[in-house]
Amino acid sequence: MIASFSVNKIAWKRMLFFLFLIFIPNYLVMKIKLVGPVNDLIALGTAIDLVVILPLMLYFLGFKKRVSLLVLFAFVFLGLLLANWMIPREADLYLTYFNQTVLILEAGLITFELVVLVALVKKFPVLLNNYRKEKHIHYHFLLSFSAAIQRTFVFKNEKLNKFQFTLRVLATDIAAVYYSLFSWRKKAPIVKQGQTHSFTFHKNASYLGVFFLLVHAMALEIVAVHFLVAQFSHTWAWILTGLDVYAMLFIISDYQAIRLSPVILDSNGIHFQEGIRQYGFVQWKEVKGVTENILTPSEVDKERKSISLALHGLERDQIPYVIKLNQPVKIRQIFGFRKEILSIYIKMDNTEEFTSAINSYLKLQS
Repeated sequence: MIASFSVNKIAWKRMLFFLFLIFIPNYLVMKIKLVGPVNDLIALGTAIDLVVILPLMLYFLGFKKRVSLLVLFAFVFLGLLLANWMIPREADLYLTYFNQTVLILEAGLITFELVVLVALVKKFPVLLNNYRKEKHIHYHFLLSFSAAIQRTFVFKNEKLNKFQFTLRVLATDIAAVYYSLFSWRKKAPIVKQGQTHSFTFHKNASYLGVFFLLVHAMALEIVAVHFLVAQFSHTWAWILTGLDVYAMLFIISDYQAIRLSPVILDSNGIHFQEGIRQYGFVQWKEVKGVTENILTPSEVDKERKSISLALHGLERDQIPYVIKLNQPVKIRQIFGFRKEILSIYIKMDNTEEFTSAINSYLKLQS
């Protein structure tokens, strides 16, 4: 392992350039047969291009920083799928060797992952115990589970600690299933005792209408895409239907998580989880103060080191306040990706009470 994967590391222009550079000429030769009939030797060149050259170019030149070797394996596998689709059956003599080689490599990788999975299962009781402890500290599922992973899976070999990222991805999947299927009878916690308060940010927003619109559109898309693709392949129709259903579960779980995860202020700091999109914890010593926001929603979006705890309808409303931080704070976004922030834009159901509570906490710290 070199490093965990992040979409911020992708050099999109280079990635697209290499894809077109390799894909288009081979497509013209294999599918359009621009140079005439395809034989086994010409097909061998295409197989090398798609299974070897393209993955190496994307891995070493398509990212701003080095990423996990698992990404290279994924590129090789996708290149093999492309080769099998592109190379005609009458010229696939050498393609068999590529298929066998990649399958052996993939089998080895799966075996390695199974060994890791067994090791994780053995530590599951410790993980569950740590999660229960963290839940009393951080309140929300994703933040508590992420902290429990950090405490449970610490290895002397730094490279093995990269598996924490994989577990954070798994945490997002677990959250998607739980919130979309098993949380409908749950109610949002109302905390207002001593030095702990909770604040919601979805009740006065217009996001509920957007949510129903998205679910309705996804439901129609699932049916339409299934019947359209089924005309060509029943297998692919069900694969795409499964992916669409999974995407709809994410949309549903995101809203449920928003509803059930108010922002919590306690004596330690600010705990937040915006759906399954992002989550984090900011200590009071890292908070500079809260001020009125003068930036428009589009200007807020352009700030790279900021996040918004604000829900919008079809039209984006002005975000009234912003919490400024003394130094960059790392938070987690969907699938466990990290982001450094210096400001948090907020639009709560009771924004005035929320900002007043923050100022009260800051006075106690001074």
